[in-house]
Parts: sequence; C-alpha cells; structure tokens
Amino acid sequence: MKKAISMTAALFLLPVAAIAAPPKMAPGLWERTMTVAGTSFTDKECFSPEDVRQSPEEMLRSEGEQMENCKATGKWQGNVYHFTSECSMPEEGVTMTTTGTMNFVSSTHMIHASETKSSVGGMSQTMNAKVDHKRIGDCTE
Repeated sequence: MKKAISMTAALFLLPVAAIAAPPKMAPGLWERTMTVAGTSFTDKECFSPEDVRQSPEEMLRSEGEQMENCKATGKWQGNVYHFTSECSMPEEGVTMTTTGTMNFVSSTHMIHASETKSSVGGMSQTMNAKVDHKRIGDCTE
C-alpha cells in the first residue's frame, strides 16, 4: 500500500504539456496536504525565486522524469491542467492509470484531484486523491 501511495504521489509530478502562458507560482514556504483513501498527511517545501522562475511545466517535468515506464498527456484550460498518465512496472505486475486536474487557484494556492485505477498481480482497485498546496510564508533557511 505504501508503494501505491508513493506511486500516486509521483504521478502528480509527471511531465505536462506545453502551455503559452503558464501560471506563476510564488516563492516561499509551501504546505502540501495529501488525502488518499481517507488518510491525510502534510509536509512542507521551500521554493526559492530560482525554483519558481521555471514554468510549472518545467518544475513538474524535472520531477516526473524520475518515473520510468510512464507516459502522460494533458491540456491546459485557463489555470486548470487536465491530465491522464499511465504507468507500468511489468516485472512487478503493476499497471496504473490516473486521470485528474491540477488547478492553479492563485499564485499561492494549487489543488490537485485525481482518480487512479491500478492492477497489482491481477487485483484491481480505484483510489481517489486530493492534494492541496498553499503558500504559508517565507522560507526560513
């Protein structure tokens, strides 16, 4: 189950399609609350001005390139990115398809919502996830 949650979290970081005018993210300390299968956890991450100079597409691509055997498609509609990603780990008998949205509410607030359908060793399951990102202040380091 822990591996499935990690895979779901990683799917939010897959490459995104090119966009003409990407939303801009404010630098600072961000809090991320992820809710998966009724369980929530929160962490924090500092984004420097250099980090946010990249477009959201570039930031997500650099993280998503760490995922092997995955492909993603998507399109922007205003400040909302609609995506589908497919991943497989043939040696482990795992396939996952995720559809979802990434909504840039403002430069200090983003919301991801997704549904992941997976098959592990012939057993199927569907998991919904929501990730709420909020800028909570300046970085202290």
